[in-house]
Amino acid sequence: MATFVSRSQWGARAPRSVSNNITPAQGGVVVHHVDAVKVARASHADCAAQVRGIQNHHMDSNGWSDIAYSHLACVHGYVFQGRGENVRTAAQGTTQGNDDWYAVCALTGGTTSNYDTITPQLIDAIRYAVNRLRVSGGAARAITGHRDHHATECPGALYARVLSGEVNPGGGPLPYPGVSFRQPPTFVHASVATWQYRMNSRFGYALSTDGQYGPGSDAACRDFQADRGLTVDGIVGPNTWAAAFS
Repeated sequence: MATFVSRSQWGARAPRSVSNNITPAQGGVVVHHVDAVKVARASHADCAAQVRGIQNHHMDSNGWSDIAYSHLACVHGYVFQGRGENVRTAAQGTTQGNDDWYAVCALTGGTTSNYDTITPQLIDAIRYAVNRLRVSGGAARAITGHRDHHATECPGALYARVLSGEVNPGGGPLPYPGVSFRQPPTFVHASVATWQYRMNSRFGYALSTDGQYGPGSDAACRDFQADRGLTVDGIVGPNTWAAAFS
């Protein structure tokens, strides 16, 4: 079980302002990492200072009201309280992302070939944070990576753990996000980008991972449904989602 570290325990500064204008039942939780270089601390004794440094950067360099994330998770199995539940984030890079989604940041980083070790304790901490945001913050079941919202490689090597559902509190596979994708009109949702990436990487399609479910995604869905013996209706509902992520 992960250990929760409150703002007072890690020495957080007071936020300049707090916005409760967030509708996480329409989104869910986004997984982030810190950087494209390795950042995980060898000793947990150094993690609180790392979180304070992130808050200082966000407030003093970026001009934000507080640390951007809802919670942060370290490789030693601790969850650091960020903005917390029912508070709008500043992490996703889009207005809709910040309006509808919480943010959990792993205190890890690196490149595909040189990434911090993703420990079981880190996965437990992310799961704890996601569950807390669902139970106490009303988050929908959808889990995405930052890259599903914005042009970025974040959360790096952790994205594979998102796709597998490993970061879901109940384990994999990745749960159905609670919204069906259909068109017309073009349906826009970050979980569409997660599905598009999965269709490309696992099944060889060549979809734009833009989070927009239009004619191209509809055609791929129908082809996939026919191949899997599913009802061919062009709608990514629970059964089609499950077939893609099983």
